[in-house]
Amino acid sequence: MEGSPRRRMASMSVWLGITSILFYSTGVIAIILGGIAIILAFLSRGNTKKLSRQAIIGLIIGTIGVTVTYVTIGLIFYKILSDPSVVSAIREYAQTGSIDAYNNMENAIYSIVR
Repeated sequence: MEGSPRRRMASMSVWLGITSILFYSTGVIAIILGGIAIILAFLSRGNTKKLSRQAIIGLIIGTIGVTVTYVTIGLIFYKILSDPSVVSAIREYAQTGSIDAYNNMENAIYSIVR
C-alpha cells in the first residue's frame, strides 16, 4: 500500500537521518544526508502548521546526525591543532613550502589521528 507524498517524505526523513548518524565519520556526506532529512521533515507538513510524529522523529534524528558530525570534525581539528609538534610542522611548511616540510607536517598529523 502506497502512502501519501507527505508520509513518504516523513519516512524518507527518518531513514536519511538514521543514515547520517551511521555515516557521521564521512563528514560532508553525513551533513548532506542530515540536511536533506531536516528539509524533508519540514516539507512533509505541506500546508498544515503541525508536523506529523514521523516528521518530528526525522527532524530530530537528522539534527542529531548533523550535530554529531560537526562535533566529531571539531574534536578532530582540536586534537590535531592542540599538539605542539603539529603546529610547529604547519609553521615550518608555511614558511618554507618545501616538500620535506609538507611530509613532516603530514607525518605529524597522521601520528595524532592514528
